[in-house]
Amino acid sequence: MRSTALLAAPAALVGAAPAPAPTVRQQLARTQSVMFDARHALYGLRDEYPRQPARFARIRAAILRLRQARAAYKAACEAFHASPEGAQLHRLRQQYARW
Repeated sequence: MRSTALLAAPAALVGAAPAPAPTVRQQLARTQSVMFDARHALYGLRDEYPRQPARFARIRAAILRLRQARAAYKAACEAFHASPEGAQLHRLRQQYARW
């Protein structure tokens, strides 16, 4: 005989905190990774052989993804340098002579 009882949603763990939001440094690292992946995908299309239909559409899409990734990386860099972590980085860099 089949049970027609509905399954209840799992109970939330007591005292379990939600996952913390990524830090500015982590966001910068993630956007940099996305940018490198987009660039690698674009460069991978150079060696595509034999040339397949819609090749230029794929190249154009890869170029647009790379542009979007660069814009996101630029915004993440600006956010990082405006954050306390970025200010700390600037203070630490000033302590050491540049060559």
